[in-house]
Amino acid sequence: MKQRPHRVRLLCLTAASALLFSACSTADPAPDSGSSEQPQSPQGSASSPAPSTEAETTAATTGSPSASAQPSKDISAQLTVSKEVMGIGFKLPEHWSVAGDDCQGECTEYDNWEVKDQRGEHVLTLIPNTATSPDGDTNLYEREVLVQKPVPQLKTPTSLLAEFWTGTSQEDGEKETGFSLALIDDQVLADRTEMPDLEYFKIGDSQAPMFWVDDEYMEDQGIGDDPTREGVDTFLASDEYQTVEAILLSVRHAAS
Repeated sequence: MKQRPHRVRLLCLTAASALLFSACSTADPAPDSGSSEQPQSPQGSASSPAPSTEAETTAATTGSPSASAQPSKDISAQLTVSKEVMGIGFKLPEHWSVAGDDCQGECTEYDNWEVKDQRGEHVLTLIPNTATSPDGDTNLYEREVLVQKPVPQLKTPTSLLAEFWTGTSQEDGEKETGFSLALIDDQVLADRTEMPDLEYFKIGDSQAPMFWVDDEYMEDQGIGDDPTREGVDTFLASDEYQTVEAILLSVRHAAS
């Protein structure tokens, strides 16, 4: 009979421990392994692809490096002056001009027309109509398209085309590199091979203009004879390029 108080105390302690364990188990239940609901990461599912950026999309579609694949600045509002030359319309920034170059008497559609900036520097050359085959060029060409954008206001599909090229002489194998920035008819672009060609577009059925960035202006931008890709990439990322691109993309059929 003297042992009973000790047993009662043990029973009390055992009951108290059971209650404490039960309370802990209720407060922190184990996860149900059979549940179909999985915890979501705040950054989304690991199987969902990350959205691509605009710069990545541009680089993928144009083949241009990251330096030249930045989204284009919208500077079209700066093109406030409308010009028309022999059936071809386009826009220029304020204080820019276009005039025939050394025309013999009245300028014709076969003469060179120079587009000059506010400092009087020759930036682009326009020939309103030209022959459509190269003359005397015997090189073979490897071309890398860096930028290709549609010219929205022309009826015949036409692109602004910036490309880096390597020409190889068929006579002695000598190589040279170059960069061109011009407008080109999309069908001409699709049909060309490694043979030499001209970059021209179409106005109507009988007019084949050429509109390109002047070589001396390119030299002023650091792209002279045998340019490097690094130099070209730097120009494509510049404000000067953005202005030239906007002018070329503004080309349209003249109203008159």
